[in-house]
Amino acid sequence: MTARILCLLALVSGMGPARVMPVPGARLGATDHQTREILLAKPRSAENRDVSGDSAVGEAGKLLAKKLVTEVLDSTGAPERGIPVKFRILSEPRENAIANDQASVSETVAATNSQGQAATSFRFGRAAGEYRVELSAGQSELVYALVARPRNWLVSLVFGLLGGLSFFLFGLYYGSKGLRRLAGNKLRELLFNLTRHRVLGVLVGIAVTVIFQSSSATTALLVSFAQTGLLGLGQALGVILGADIGTTLTVQLLAFRIFDYALTLTVIGFILMYTWRRLKDVGQAVFGFGLVFFSLKIVADATAPLKLDPNFPRVLESLGNAPVWGTIGAIAFTFLVRSSAATVGIAVGLAMSGLLTLKASIPIILGANVGTALTAWIASWRGNAEAKRIALSHVLFKLIIVIPLLFLIGPLVGLIEHTAGSVPRQVANAHTLINVFAMLVFLPFLAGFERLVRRLVPERKEEAGAQPKYLDRSLLDAPAVALGQATREVLRMGDMVLEMLKASLPAFLKNDKEGRHALIAQDDRVDALEQAVSSYLTDLTREELPSALSQKAVALFYVINELEHIGDVVSKSLMSYTKKKIDENLSFSQVGLQEISGFHAEAVETLRMALAALSTWDRNLAAETVRRKELGNQRLAGLHNRHLDRLRQGLKESIDTSTIHLDFLSDLERMNFHATSIAVAVVEALGRSGRPSPSLPARGEGGSSSGKESGK
Repeated sequence: MTARILCLLALVSGMGPARVMPVPGARLGATDHQTREILLAKPRSAENRDVSGDSAVGEAGKLLAKKLVTEVLDSTGAPERGIPVKFRILSEPRENAIANDQASVSETVAATNSQGQAATSFRFGRAAGEYRVELSAGQSELVYALVARPRNWLVSLVFGLLGGLSFFLFGLYYGSKGLRRLAGNKLRELLFNLTRHRVLGVLVGIAVTVIFQSSSATTALLVSFAQTGLLGLGQALGVILGADIGTTLTVQLLAFRIFDYALTLTVIGFILMYTWRRLKDVGQAVFGFGLVFFSLKIVADATAPLKLDPNFPRVLESLGNAPVWGTIGAIAFTFLVRSSAATVGIAVGLAMSGLLTLKASIPIILGANVGTALTAWIASWRGNAEAKRIALSHVLFKLIIVIPLLFLIGPLVGLIEHTAGSVPRQVANAHTLINVFAMLVFLPFLAGFERLVRRLVPERKEEAGAQPKYLDRSLLDAPAVALGQATREVLRMGDMVLEMLKASLPAFLKNDKEGRHALIAQDDRVDALEQAVSSYLTDLTREELPSALSQKAVALFYVINELEHIGDVVSKSLMSYTKKKIDENLSFSQVGLQEISGFHAEAVETLRMALAALSTWDRNLAAETVRRKELGNQRLAGLHNRHLDRLRQGLKESIDTSTIHLDFLSDLERMNFHATSIAVAVVEALGRSGRPSPSLPARGEGGSSSGKESGK
């Protein structure tokens, strides 16, 4: 009995061999060693590492990579040769017996070699779990504990992590999409009306990030607004600080271990989405966040086999001892998944599994903070100076805080350990406190920080061209904002067409060759812009939009089509008349030129009114513009009759220029018609969105030119 107790003490302490005095009269194998002390020990390498195979980890159903080895020594520590050592399986998972696939050893008895070592191969049974093997020589015993991971555990681990990450990111996206729909235009109002005050800007940043569930998305939104001229650096700085705090709230929820109820949330969300139409957006948010919480359970289950490996916790612990490398790894991972919440959420999941300590999690949190800022920074490279300043500010905020904290991990851990009793809560609290600390540090100095960033990124001259100025596909997740930006781009396109129409008459009257070429080139830019806006609106309307937004988006399709027609009439028709007038040196009568100039001014005014109605979605102004369609028809008929009178009088100028004169007037009426069609689109969009529209002719009806091709 005493010998067994000594063996167990040696096994638990791991300090050395089990030394046992044999009981008088006992035999060791076939050799009589009753009077000698026999020692069973775990062999060690030259580097003093245990090579016995004890505590080894393998895969269920497979051969253990290491052999189970022991050594037999005499009382002086010299190896004993030829001593039989028995290997017996003490315990294994019960599932093995049920499946009739039990663990086994290649040799149940093995004699020691010249080094005093005996070895056997070990094969795990079917089930994962703990296995215990007894090694005995005479009265000396050792017990080795082995662990089997599930079959194909590495594949399950990889796909479990990827699957959990996929559920996490999709849940964030899908849930935040529902929240964005609930917010609607209030999101834009929050950004524009409250960001002038920096403290309120912080609160707005928190609110917007709760809706978007991503500080990267919030910063990208700010960059987009700056790119399109909606927001300035001073307004954005407070929002960025608030966004960094807002993203920590998601992680705080994850740390409450409510993933056991995740599937309940998804069921509730699903029922709300497909049962109550008014609660569809609420249901979508609940469903999405249910998936987020469920993703943590997937991660916890997938990483469970790692707990069986005694080396893995030491690998993770090394992150705390080498924080720079841990931070760099977290930066890269966060940049790839574009979500700091995902990175810290996985850290929370590992902490729940007991695999990650607070000290090892701090570099991950710091890296996640930097990585989330890089996404918007890279996105801003093609933006204007203000967009680059906002993105750079986010990166500087992070670096100025993260770099010093890398050298203060010890005190930081000591502080955060007092905030909660469990490691997952401590990880979430660390994420929150670091970002709150950053806000408190920077908020009083934002004015000076703004001046610094403006010096780092000076203003540059913007080049005008066919590239969209206000369109940003990252805004498509906020339909109300995206539609507003599309409207601004359409109005910009309208201003270009209006300027073309205005410049067409002077080029015609003055035989301006350079002006003619410039207008033709401008039409190419209008065409390119029309394609860009059309593609943007197509992507926007693929999403499920509220009725009012959907009708306005449809109206914009009609508007850009009408504007493109007007640009074509100017470049392909009016400028061809100009070329003919120049080439043939034609002279118009003064009366004829006055008629053309007067009708041209009316067409310009109609287009100006149509664009004004579109800019404000003013139904009354649009209806007034529509009435100019019939006036244009009447004006054209009157001008045709006057020209015919001059032809009857035999005026040479009228006879020589008759064809150009009549075609020019007809094309002016066509442009007047297209301009009023823009107003019709505005009225119909407002009428279909819930207000009665006046009795108007449908687009394409009426007007002497409705059947003509605009590319004449």
